[in-house]
Amino acid sequence: MFSKQFGLFASIALILAGCSGDSQTPSTEAPTSSAPKGDVAFAAPAGEGNPTIAYTDTELKQGKKLFQAECGKCHVGGQTYGTYNSTDISLSFEALSGATPQRNNVPALIDYLKKPTSYDGKTLLAPAGEHPVYTNLGEDKLRLLAGHVLKEATQNPGWGMGKNVR
Repeated sequence: MFSKQFGLFASIALILAGCSGDSQTPSTEAPTSSAPKGDVAFAAPAGEGNPTIAYTDTELKQGKKLFQAECGKCHVGGQTYGTYNSTDISLSFEALSGATPQRNNVPALIDYLKKPTSYDGKTLLAPAGEHPVYTNLGEDKLRLLAGHVLKEATQNPGWGMGKNVR
């Protein structure tokens, strides 16, 4: 069962449908996009040393489809609504930034999807079945998921505020 302390990250795994060691600092190595110049639809925060990661419109559409398939059951509009006995959890940029470690950039979200932890970073969520692990999706799909979440979190004022806000 989810306890309230599992806040945001129970919902983040991206963010994902079913809705792992100690929390670690995310890698500063960011995946890169092969998007040709002029075809960039969004540049996501990439963490220290890498200011942005570019996403094309096509990649963002793929990320949205992945989010809907893997995460949308639990994270409607960037919000979790008591799914699996959890508390309401927001995937807003503010909430992602307030987590420990912060989950407001691409490598950090990918790290979370591989090793989901509680909002305070102290408790692994996968062993108790509180959040799925998404290593099976592979790095590229995880990058697409992270890009979609960050695009919504930074550009959609209603993201993370509830399923009826858009």
